[in-house]
Amino acid sequence: MSMISTSHFQRVSDIAYRNWGLHLSEKKQQLVSTRLAKFLRKSKYAGVSEYLDHIESAATPSDLLELFDMLSTNVTSFFRERQHFDYLEREFYTPLAKGNLTTPGRRIRLWSAACSTGPEPYSMAIQALDLLPDIDRWDFKILATDLANSAVQSAKDGVYPADMVENMPAQTLEKHFEKVSVDGQTCYRVSERVRNLVTVGQLNLMADWPVKGPFDVIFCRNVMIYFDQPTKAKLVSRLADLLRPGGIFAVGSAESISSLGTNLRTVQPSMYVR
Repeated sequence: MSMISTSHFQRVSDIAYRNWGLHLSEKKQQLVSTRLAKFLRKSKYAGVSEYLDHIESAATPSDLLELFDMLSTNVTSFFRERQHFDYLEREFYTPLAKGNLTTPGRRIRLWSAACSTGPEPYSMAIQALDLLPDIDRWDFKILATDLANSAVQSAKDGVYPADMVENMPAQTLEKHFEKVSVDGQTCYRVSERVRNLVTVGQLNLMADWPVKGPFDVIFCRNVMIYFDQPTKAKLVSRLADLLRPGGIFAVGSAESISSLGTNLRTVQPSMYVR
């Protein structure tokens, strides 16, 4: 199958924007073509037109999620963009551990709002375990959400190939992971202690949220690069409303929300506080 036509790509783009707020530029046409071709070779559909007709007129929620999986790129790693975790250590966990910062009912809530396959929320959990020695005395929970079926399942499994943890300090790897074999390949599973702090769920950031907050920390990183300005503004406003006063908000290092007119103030590049 050659590259899909411009009209087919526009139909895919319209579906993606309408359902998930994704803004697919023309540069994505080749990528979309390749992934659609791979899907259609194994599907019951005669071609792109028939498939898109179905999506536009009779798609089930499962059909839409299948298409979203095709369009998604899940790039992630443990402790990605380390400066964000350094800020949390300095401005959040250190004051908590010293008793200089309190939360009502010793309640702490973090949200990884685009968790991909899970390294981000598990990094949050590992950091919390390392920096809060009395964490069991806190009501501490991390919410991790994503929309892609494959990403959510991987996050729930918490099992990663060896190359994803090869740069992890040996002490961290030994303390928070266990070595397992998957199809004859050496992998590492996040420890039960870490996984117990994280609740993984499926969530469309463009839909209604069964999430109340307030949150002390929200990470929504490397996802708004796919959105246009109105969609970004709406999303950031909704997320900011769920932060407690003084709550911390992080976006990807290539992203900025300074021009969106929110109630968040910049504390360092890509880090904000309500």
